Amino acid sequence: MRCDNNINNNRCTRLADKIATIKDITDIKQQSRLWICDECFYEKMYSDQLFKEYLIQVTELNNNNKRHKF
Repeated sequence: MRCDNNINNNRCTRLADKIATIKDITDIKQQSRLWICDECFYEKMYSDQLFKEYLIQVTELNNNNKRHKF
């Protein structure tokens, strides 16, 4: 699966390394999943405060499905 992250209205071309489960910004009771590559994930963790605040769980796709809760 490809990374779902959009950079300047262009979708990332790398393969996803993680699934990030995040709270929906408009409805906190809802959740969504974002297939994301390591590079985009670390960029979002560094520069996107909302992403960090709404992140619930991260599942590694290529490492025996280890789950990290936030």
